[in-house]
Amino acid sequence: MPVEISSIALLWLIFKGLVLLIAICYFLFTLIVVRQVNLMTEIVMTRGGSVMRFLAIIYSGVSLGMVILFLGWLG
Repeated sequence: MPVEISSIALLWLIFKGLVLLIAICYFLFTLIVVRQVNLMTEIVMTRGGSVMRFLAIIYSGVSLGMVILFLGWLG
């Protein structure tokens, strides 16, 4: 019986690790989005460029918050 409990705990730990890994990859993706938005707003001059930059930074911040939330969940 104890083998089943430890194997379930191991699977749960692997699941948590994968969730954290996916969240970190998602955060890295949002950093690429911020970079692309900055490059685009330098090339294409529009009135909404600063709004787009602001939204991209907020998007990245929310993603970082998700990573921090999952780190707390892991503990």
